[in-house]
Amino acid sequence: MNVQRYAGIIVFWLNAALCAPVAAAVLALAPHGDNVRVVDVTTGNVTVLEAAGCCAVQTGSVAADVANDRVFFVANATSGAQLYTFPYGVGGTIATAAITPNANVSHLDYDSVHARLVGFAASDDGGIEIVRIDPANGNLTVTGALGPDCCTLHSGISAYFAASDVLYAVGRRSIDSSDQLLAFSASGGTLLNAYDLGSSRIVQLVADPGSLYALVYDDANVTLHAAAITFAPAFALTPIGIGASDCCFVFAGPGTIDHANGAIVTLARSASSFVPFTVESFSLTSGSATAGKALGAFGLFEDTAALFDRIFANDFE
Repeated sequence: MNVQRYAGIIVFWLNAALCAPVAAAVLALAPHGDNVRVVDVTTGNVTVLEAAGCCAVQTGSVAADVANDRVFFVANATSGAQLYTFPYGVGGTIATAAITPNANVSHLDYDSVHARLVGFAASDDGGIEIVRIDPANGNLTVTGALGPDCCTLHSGISAYFAASDVLYAVGRRSIDSSDQLLAFSASGGTLLNAYDLGSSRIVQLVADPGSLYALVYDDANVTLHAAAITFAPAFALTPIGIGASDCCFVFAGPGTIDHANGAIVTLARSASSFVPFTVESFSLTSGSATAGKALGAFGLFEDTAALFDRIFANDFE
């Protein structure tokens, strides 16, 4: 019996099985040493493709084009901001483009209707600019320059509805004494509405077709809970269940909806002790919180149709 030959066959079969297409679900753009890769937050499977020697990823800049199995992010460098395109599905190579003109991008979302990126950048006068970026070349267009009176935005908290072209963020105008949910026209570059949040502190916004959800921190009770946001007949922020106690410091950056399990998924850690971030899911029906794997990541997104053909099982390297 040729043991060496059969051992080789077994190794080949294992590698073939591990690299076969695997259906994805909730994914994360995550660091791996000095590199960046995409991780399935449930299975721990990872893409073999990595962005090498990368990067100072800007908080709030992770935005996915799931129809084309690619995720975008902005990396800051001494030469200026760089837009990365990471193809996490079948085939493709990582592309980079200098954001031109250079800008301090603070929030980024993908516009699936117009195949472009939209978001906010900090302006030199202390205000904000509403911008759109061409993913193909990094060209940036300012659609609205809103001066220092409007607005100060919380880092990494935004959501975008492509169908209505409305970009939401959380922040304050110069006239506000409490946080506002701010609605902007992405193409028009204007502030459309400001909805007073009172004592509620939104730490995550997630858009779903026709629905807007939030994770809301209750300072008095030290809890984090999911909430539904509605605008008719009047603005309302409606809690879903009681949420999680002693929770949580939420990582600023994109969360996502896990449609398979009907939950908002985010990265969070205990509010009372310094421990690693974990994947935390909040049911959109009961509001109950479920802790998942420990994970350090820059942002989350969902793609239930993607197949990875360049993937190793967790810890198989």
